Parts: sequence; structure tokens; C-alpha cells
Amino acid sequence: MTKKKPTELLAPAGSADAAWAALAYGADAVYAGLPRFSARAEAANFSTEQLDELIGYAHAHGKKVYIALNTLVQQHELPDALEALAQINDLNADGVIVQDMGVARMARRFFPKLELHASTQLAVHNTAGAQLLADIGFSRVVLARELSLKEIDCITRGCGIETEAFIHGALCYSYSGLCLFSSHVSGRSGNRGRCAYCCRQTFDSDGSKGLPFSMKDFAVGAHFDELLATGVASLKIEGRMKGDAYVGAVTDFYRRRMDRGLDEKEQRELLSDIQTIFGRPATDLYLKKSNTNPIDPTTNGHRGAAIGTIESIRTERNDHWLCLNTNRALQKYDGLKIELAGKEPYGFSATEIRLQNDRKKHLKFEVPANAGIEVKLPESHPYLESGLTVYCSISQEVRQRYGFEAPRPGTYRQQKPFDASVKLTSNGVTVRSGQTEITIDEALSEARQPERTESAIRKSFEKTGGTEWRLGQLTVEDNGLFAPASVMNDVRRNLLEQLSAEFETHKQLEHFARLEDLVQPPADPSDQERWSIRLRDLSLLDDLNEEELERINEIVLEGEAPPEPHPPIRMAIPVIQRESRLTDHGSRCEVANVGALHARRDCSDLVADWPLYTLNTEAAEQWRELGIKQNVLSPEDTGDNLKALLGLLGGRAIVPVYQHTPLMISATPPDAGEILSDRKKKPMKVEKNGDEHVLIYEEPFSLIEHLDELREAGARNFRIDLTYGIRDAAHAAEVVRDALEGLPPAECHDGNYGRTL
Repeated sequence: MTKKKPTELLAPAGSADAAWAALAYGADAVYAGLPRFSARAEAANFSTEQLDELIGYAHAHGKKVYIALNTLVQQHELPDALEALAQINDLNADGVIVQDMGVARMARRFFPKLELHASTQLAVHNTAGAQLLADIGFSRVVLARELSLKEIDCITRGCGIETEAFIHGALCYSYSGLCLFSSHVSGRSGNRGRCAYCCRQTFDSDGSKGLPFSMKDFAVGAHFDELLATGVASLKIEGRMKGDAYVGAVTDFYRRRMDRGLDEKEQRELLSDIQTIFGRPATDLYLKKSNTNPIDPTTNGHRGAAIGTIESIRTERNDHWLCLNTNRALQKYDGLKIELAGKEPYGFSATEIRLQNDRKKHLKFEVPANAGIEVKLPESHPYLESGLTVYCSISQEVRQRYGFEAPRPGTYRQQKPFDASVKLTSNGVTVRSGQTEITIDEALSEARQPERTESAIRKSFEKTGGTEWRLGQLTVEDNGLFAPASVMNDVRRNLLEQLSAEFETHKQLEHFARLEDLVQPPADPSDQERWSIRLRDLSLLDDLNEEELERINEIVLEGEAPPEPHPPIRMAIPVIQRESRLTDHGSRCEVANVGALHARRDCSDLVADWPLYTLNTEAAEQWRELGIKQNVLSPEDTGDNLKALLGLLGGRAIVPVYQHTPLMISATPPDAGEILSDRKKKPMKVEKNGDEHVLIYEEPFSLIEHLDELREAGARNFRIDLTYGIRDAAHAAEVVRDALEGLPPAECHDGNYGRTL
């Protein structure tokens, strides 16, 4: 019987210091990003040299490093993405985390030994999705955070590849990979690692301001042992935007839980320490399908650990002192924070602290837990009433406790072995390594101690520190001669310089060969223009006459299939389909998730909706290999990239030219009414679709004013999407008639059509 591998503890490494802290405090593996194509573009991330050092250190200590190449890649970026994959492969990374199926296809074709991990950005939430990824070469899938323990157990036992589940960290309101909010608002796409965190912003709803989408932080809490029992291969801590103290503290907490367990008191104390570094209120989300609200509508950032409530504000001469009973020890310069109703929290540094029962009022550097204390308030403090909760937002003691020692730079640089054959003649020294040969002319004399010649040459060739090379096998033909150390050092330096130059040339030639091998799929040459409508309710078409319906080539219906009318109906499977809802949808389907694609691979006529992102031809080819006939292009893509793809895909591409784009698709109801507006006063609404909550702008996304440009670029298939935001049949008829006549809505936006992504 094969012994099960120990469950991995996986920690974030948004910077070198965070990586060293994670490994120092017990992580089995870390995940990190390069400067480009990382879903945390604003993290410090790593240079190639830093990653080389990190991977060398990790492997020397029995640890692993996974590299996140988990953004969507546009057509013109394929060469750079391919080069990044080559770098990751050359660095001996233990795996690459990807979202874009074009990147996955390139990795599988050109770097077959590189393990593929499916990013949570792929929104895998059922067994079928994991099975499809297993079928095409993935070795691990990062599961959606919204799953229950029962679903995680079901997927883990039935999918055939490793699963990875989150245990701690920040939550997005939307399913990961399905949020276009930041992208449509500002051009900063979460799918490109540039999220503007719109869900953390203030919104107006029913006349009041609040944070209706700001999620609490996820913590597995009491369900830790149950999650381990599901058999997941890896427990993942979120936090590549967090500092080294946070990463060290959280990693240490879960390492202790995994190795020896923690009683409730120990857990409470350590979690309180973590809260002083960074902390929002915690939620276990839907692990047990609980109905507790995972939204924190009052505070969107770091709050801290609650230490007590204000008893009073004491005035002494011109100074004000905050009086409370603290439940944790405090030090001078610790940060304190107080939440104020309807305002930003008030934070300040505890520069002067004293004990309430000290008649002489001596200032203290440190005060113990469960003591009555007084903290001097800054002169500019706001009005603070009794009963308000006081939080410790910075603990000097905790931050100092989670220190670490980083290795000396260069110590763990990975080196490639080279074999050398050295021959001494009376005229000089010749060294050969593979096809590379270096000769230095130098008159050599007989060796006085010939038995030491080989060891002296070996010593010289082992001096490769600071280079990418290390000596492998050495053979020496000395002919009884002696070569000075200075000559041997020159030979070694010249050889290694030549090897490095040849290695770089070889890498460039390999890169050019791979570029030549990138797919250029044949475009569908069809000249016929076709229009489709997507909707959830066929009655929305009631106000269109027969002649208008004749112009529609296909209806894509998300819902129950009726007797097939004219025009033909294609059944759409919703993007979120839990295990129990993956049912038959006929022979003509539109799928929006890898799970639905796997479940319907026997379908004779498959279309991929935009959440199966196609921003490059490699992705299009991967979908084609999986049975997809046409791809709906992404409503967050740029005009330049859309036109580039249309020239290559032609009739295989469907362009969405009208829709109320789902800005966020969530399992969580917002803490707001149905109608709300953002900081720019743009009206928005939340619509329910099955169990999901979908945020849309009331103003539609429209590319209708660009129809002629798109046609010229090769567009033949256009989509009018009435899935959301349509009031009634009259509204739908108006939208369809105007679109067919090339008339854009009076008020609309064109997303990123004129921007970069």
C-alpha cells in the first residue's frame, strides 16, 4: 500500500523577506511571483536571481517553491510568457501556478517536466472541473474558497489529482477569476494582477453609506482537523501582499496546529498576536454551509486585536488620558486603534502609558495584561465616548518575536555541473568541456611533485563561487608537467565565460524555435455575419416581430429548455454549477467553466462563454482540442487585442457587443439593498441568478459603436447578451433593434476597448 504524503503547509512569499520568514517558521513550500504575469503585480515579487537563491535554499532544506504565472496573457505577450516559463523551468521550480489555458498549453508542450498547478482563478468548484484539468496534464488544483468541507472531500477523493485548499487570509467578494469590477471601472484587471479592490470601497445604498461587499478574512478555525481529513494535499495561506512578520506568525500558528495541536487558550493567544500584525474579523465562510454573514460592513482594513473598552477619558492639566482595562500586555509605541461610528477608525501610538493604581503616575515601558491603564492621547484626538472598543493594531513584542535570519546572498545560488578534461603540454594548457575547448599558451616545466598536480588542478576548477557553474567530473592528463595556479585560474575563467555565452546562445535558439512552433490556428473564413442573443427568459423576446427574429441566428438560453422554436436554441450552463446541478443540456451547449466543459465533452456542438478566457491563440487552441467550436471573447479585453485575435480566429470568435457585464459573481449576498451606487455615483444593482449574487452597472457595456472596426478586423459573430439588466420585453426589443442597426445605447461604456489591460 502506498504511503500517503504528509499534508503540505504552503505559505505566501510576496517578497524575499516573507519567503525567509515562511521557511523559518515551518512552511513546507512557498509560492512566489516574477515581476510579470503574477496575480499580485503590486507585491515586491522576485527577480530571477532572487528566485534562484530561494529555490536553492528551499531544496537544500527539503522544501519546495512554486511560481505563480497566474494572470491572463494577451496575444502580443505570448513570447514573454514563453520566456518566463523557460526561466521557471531553468530555475528548477517545483511547479508553476497558471490561470491562462494558453500558458498551460505552452508549459505542457515545451516544458513537460514542469508541474502544472491550476490557480484558484480558474474557479474550480466541482469534481468535473478538477478531472478535466487532470486529463490535460495538471498535477494539482487550487479549489475555490466558496466550497464546503463536504464538497472539498468529494472533489479530493474523486478528481485524480492533488487538491489545495485555503486555510487563512483575505477573501474576494467574487469567485476568483470572475471579477471584472476593477477592470471595467479603472482598467486595472484582477485577472492581470492589478486589482483596485473595488469591493473594499464605500457604496451608497438606501440613503446610507457602507461597505456592502467587504469580506471578513477567512480562517478555517475549528474545522482544521476536518479539512485535513478530506485528504487535501496542501493547506494554503493567502497573503502575498503581506509582510514578513504576518507570514511568519501565521505560518508558525498552522505549523504548530499540524505538528502537535494547540489547545483553545493557545489558539486564542496566537490568533490575537496575529491580529496585531494584520487582522480583520474572521469567517469560516461556507465550510459548513453556515448562514453567518461573512461581510464586515463597517471596516475594510486592518483592525487589530481587541484589548478592552474605553472606561473614561481623564483630563489632567491640558492632557487627555484614555482609561481602560487591557486584556493583553502592552509596550511603549504599540499602536492602538478605536472604531468611530460612520468615520474612519482613529489610530495612534502609545507613547506614554501608566498604571491607574500608581499614585505617583510613573510612566511605564511595559504594562501587564489584565491591568487598569491610562494611555496619553494625542492633542488632535477626536471625541471618544465610553464603551468604544480599543484594539492593539501594532505590537512591538510580537513583531520582534517573529524575526528570522536570511541566508547570506550567494550562498544558495544554484549551479549547473560541467565536466572538464585538462591536458598539459610543454606549450600550454588545453581544457575541453563538451564541444567547448579553451587553450592558453604557456611554457610549462616538469612537476617537482607530480602526485599533487591533479589535486591542484581540481582545487582551481572548484573555485566557481559566484558563477552559475560547479565542477562535475574532472579528468587530467598532466604528462608529468606543472601549471601555475594563475594559469589554471585563467583557463577556468575563460572556460566558464565561454560556457555561459554558449548556454545563453542555446537558450535563445531554443526560444526562437519554440516561438516558431507557437500555434497559428486557421481562421474560419466564413463571410456570413451571424448574431446571437443570450438570455435567461425567452419572454424577453415577445416584443420582437417575425422579421426581427429572422435576423437572429441563434438564441443562447440559460435555464430550462423549451420546445425548440425559431431561431435555434443553444442551452447555456451557468458559470457556477455545484456537484448536484451538473445535468444534461442537450447536444448544443455553451459552457462557462471547466467543470461544465468536462461534463459536456460528448456534446457535438460546444461554445465557450467568456469566463473560459481566450485572450490568445494558444488558449483558443487548447479549447479547440477540448471540443470547443467557438469562443465568446472577453468583455474586459482591449480593442487592440480583440482585433488581433479576430484576424487570427475569424469566425471561431464571438464578440460580445452588448451586455450588463457581471462585475462580480458571488455566493454571498451583499450587505445592502438591491440598488446602490459607487463613489462616482454610478448606479448599480444586484441580481440573483440561482444561488449566486451578480453585481452589474445599470449602464451597459457596448461595442456597437465599434462594429465597423470589428468587422474590418475579421469579426463575423456578434453577441447581444440580455442575461442581466433587462427590465422587460420592451426594453429587450429596443436593445436588439438598436444593436442590429448599429445604434449604441445613449449611455454606455466600452470597457477597456480604448485602454491597456
